[in-house]
Amino acid sequence: MLQALITAAIFVVADKTQLVNAENRQTIAPVIPESALLTTISQSKPNILLILADDVGTGDIPSWWNTTSLVDMPNINRLMSMGVKFTDAHSTPLCAPSRYMLLSGNYQHRGERPKGSWDMSETGNQFLSYQKSLAQHLKDGAGYSTSMFGKWHLGNMPRGLMNSTHILSGNNWEKPLLEGPGDIGFETSFVSLGGIQSPPYSFFRDDMLTTKPTDIVYWKEGKYKRPHGKSRIKKNEGEGDVDWDSTAYNMILVNETIRFIDNHVEQEDDDVPFFAYVALGSVHIPHSPADFYLDGSPIANQHQTRHLDMLSEMDKVVGSLVSMIEDRGLAEDTIIIFSSDNGGLRYSERFSHETSGPLRDAKASIYEGGHRIPLVMRYDKVFPGGESRDNLLGLNDMYATLSDLVGIDSASIPHGSAQDSISFADHITNENNKDGLRNELAHWEYRKKNVPIHAIRFDNFKMVHFPENGTAALYDLNDDISETRDLSDDETYRDKIEMMYLRLQDLGPCPTEGSSSKRVQLENGWNITCKWFTKKKAQKRCGQFVEASTHCGKVCRKTGWCNSYFPKLMQV
Repeated sequence: MLQALITAAIFVVADKTQLVNAENRQTIAPVIPESALLTTISQSKPNILLILADDVGTGDIPSWWNTTSLVDMPNINRLMSMGVKFTDAHSTPLCAPSRYMLLSGNYQHRGERPKGSWDMSETGNQFLSYQKSLAQHLKDGAGYSTSMFGKWHLGNMPRGLMNSTHILSGNNWEKPLLEGPGDIGFETSFVSLGGIQSPPYSFFRDDMLTTKPTDIVYWKEGKYKRPHGKSRIKKNEGEGDVDWDSTAYNMILVNETIRFIDNHVEQEDDDVPFFAYVALGSVHIPHSPADFYLDGSPIANQHQTRHLDMLSEMDKVVGSLVSMIEDRGLAEDTIIIFSSDNGGLRYSERFSHETSGPLRDAKASIYEGGHRIPLVMRYDKVFPGGESRDNLLGLNDMYATLSDLVGIDSASIPHGSAQDSISFADHITNENNKDGLRNELAHWEYRKKNVPIHAIRFDNFKMVHFPENGTAALYDLNDDISETRDLSDDETYRDKIEMMYLRLQDLGPCPTEGSSSKRVQLENGWNITCKWFTKKKAQKRCGQFVEASTHCGKVCRKTGWCNSYFPKLMQV
């Protein structure tokens, strides 16, 4: 089954219409029959194509900091020239929490578990029962046809054994995946649960396992010669499809996305828009570039490292997806978004490629290189082309922003969703429209014993707090974007540090604001007492419910859970 998908993705050559490299109009991918090319459709709400790269930092994009790069990216450069570039956009320091942040509009601790990665477990995916994903919100609020392709990484629930060794063979897959994409609003999906980095190494189509029971094998760590290159399993051994090929992953996603959009436009009325979320495998390890891309152009062994080869392939993938939109006459009806789930990978000093540009550190770090990400948005004849915006924003803001852009009343956003989402829709079209934009954003980097280093931005200042020893650092990013000069010893800033620290507390899992109200009316209609936040197995509700800080802060602050979760938290 998987081999058929891979073959279809790569070797669709004869008698096919060709995708075009939008930078120089050269052929790059023979994929879709000519009969499938469609003319522009007229619709009241824009389509949305959201491309999320994996482990791509701002320094990985050659023109982001106007510095030299070891990898050319003509397609992403062209996307920036036709759209708006956001220079102060942020994720979390790690990929799984960022995906929840994007699809929920929340900080990561407002979900089922405050830290990830999230794989198969008895608690299911990261969304709580009353939270509605961006996909479900677009579907319910504006009639969108919703789809997802690629890396899921938000957790799911087993139907049988909870056994990591027999994650496929030990479960019943005659029924759909529990708490997969279909359960949070994606009508169409083609995903792997852990991307290319962890088992099961198989695809699920619309929550149904595509691998036959007889085709399940155990993949050990190593390199495997496949038809399209050297597929790799790194560290995370486990079950998967006998035909698993990590080299073909991104190209398969391209063709699955194209198939969905063509089927959608052929079958749906003109006034039904689509939301396509494409979560790439590039450039997470294991780096396994294909020998050739869809158009036959070489990928592997074209740069100094496999990582750089994968960055080059990522640009080709973006070019294919953007060209697909253009060639079907959908460019004026589609918002195209490109971003990443966290900062880039730490890189060897032997090479001149810097994944974070001038920023400090890289993926998994609380410093800017860990969570400042590339973000570009294009919407022809609506958004300006070739402009930049420097206001602070997070991936969680995409929920409220897209709601505004497609005309969904903010009052319809369900309780528990988009708690931490602020729209920047007006700012996209005009840089002078700054009313209501955020001036603060918090980050958590979880370490041993679940104790995080956490940080908060307030305008141009960034405060980093270290709960393990109760110390703090302060940086002025206007003058020191590389975070090299700690201002915390300057008495001039003591009040600012304390203010930022207290605000960071209020945004986190253990808020400090609020009284000890006897009864609290939640927005979803529940009438509770503050003790509800402290009951056994319910203490994490302090982070999940915004009412905890507005009404029950004193109760939450005193819980044993918060005391163990944040030792020495109150020291500054």
